[in-house]
Amino acid sequence: MTRLEQVLEEASLIVEPEESERRHVTGMAAKLLSTCMEEFEGCEGFLSASIEGSVAKDTWVKGRAEVDVFIHFSPDVGMEKLESTILSVGGRVIEGLGGRHWLRYASHPYIEGEVEAVRVNIVGCFETGPGHWISAVDRTPYHTEFVRSRLTPELRRDIRLLKGFLIGSGLYGAEIRVEGISGYLSELLVIGHAGFTKLLRSVAGWRPPVYIELNGSIGRAEALKQFPNAPLILPDPVDPARNVAAAVSTTKLAEFILASKLFIRSPSVSFFKPPEVVMAEEGDRELLGVFFKVAELPPDILWGEIKHTMRGVARRLEKEGFQVYRAGAAQSGNEVLLLYELAGLTLPRYELRMGPPVWMENALDFIEKTLRRGERAAGPWVEGERLYALLRREDTEADRLLRRWIEAGQVAVSHGLKEELRRAEILTSRSGLFERIKENKDFREFLYSLLDGVSPPIRHLGRRS
Repeated sequence: MTRLEQVLEEASLIVEPEESERRHVTGMAAKLLSTCMEEFEGCEGFLSASIEGSVAKDTWVKGRAEVDVFIHFSPDVGMEKLESTILSVGGRVIEGLGGRHWLRYASHPYIEGEVEAVRVNIVGCFETGPGHWISAVDRTPYHTEFVRSRLTPELRRDIRLLKGFLIGSGLYGAEIRVEGISGYLSELLVIGHAGFTKLLRSVAGWRPPVYIELNGSIGRAEALKQFPNAPLILPDPVDPARNVAAAVSTTKLAEFILASKLFIRSPSVSFFKPPEVVMAEEGDRELLGVFFKVAELPPDILWGEIKHTMRGVARRLEKEGFQVYRAGAAQSGNEVLLLYELAGLTLPRYELRMGPPVWMENALDFIEKTLRRGERAAGPWVEGERLYALLRREDTEADRLLRRWIEAGQVAVSHGLKEELRRAEILTSRSGLFERIKENKDFREFLYSLLDGVSPPIRHLGRRS
């Protein structure tokens, strides 16, 4: 047995559900499906119910089963009626089975919950023919059918290996927070490359933009034109007008390529385990943290706003003269932390302000405004063809300046988070940031991860096994 074969055999034990888990999940799924059929029977437009997703395809990873029950409606019932029926009946189904539930949003609202320690989703879809989609999830039953028709026991194992590999390198999940590889995309990649090892050997040689075609529906040139700026393109075999890999960012694709290179060069079972976070000392690193509460929103909407705000704060800091090394965001419950590592937490007391060349029309305006400014320390003067002035900064500390910019509306933040940012707690590594997060495991691991600065695939190099 080769080293690679030995590693994959060991990894299979990590990702393959044990028989007891299989019985529990499939039994609970059957019970949930039966209850849905009973409870939705008689509802306007209801046609049928089905199990979809990884449980239907038997491709879930050990300990990560999620049962998706799709409630099929007639297209003429309308979106409003579908949503109201799902919300009113779906919660009742889960509560009736002794579980708990909550509302979630994707293309439209659905019910998420937990029954017998298994995550479940009750989702409404319209029963339409291919190409006549009303909602995004109408494709899902066709996805299930496509994948199941091509699966073998060996491919099921390899799909689980890929999902475990992606989880271990922080690449699994198409949500905006991750911008990685979805379960469906994972399945198509393994199917299209006839196995896990062949896929990784191929990925190790990828260079964006990467184009993969499963059924010859469109060619590379057409795909690149249809999906411009996408680093990875895999037309949906169920709907070629859709790129299954649309959520994958350039960074995550690059990390996937790197992880594949590292694994092929030196196979290790560590790639199938989330890397441990290295605990860091406070040291002399200059950190700025922004803590604020958020309302319960659909995760993709919330994280779109979080990332927009994170970038807006970074741009403002850089515009004013701070050097931002790194930026990141994390969520713990209803609280968010935006974290920035800076070259320094204070700016020089004086700022050199460059004006226009003297021959420009606004040169006189610059002179007049500068002479009237209370913070003028020297100038304006002419050097070369331009005007310059030396201005005294009222505030030089990053936390105080950021607070002032936020209150004045001078930071490009998401409209949905403006009020939350005004109430934010802003701390630095000098003013209690480490003390603030020491009791919060999520934020503590996030901070240590940012300080460590090693991409998840590279962390495996220190954990050979």
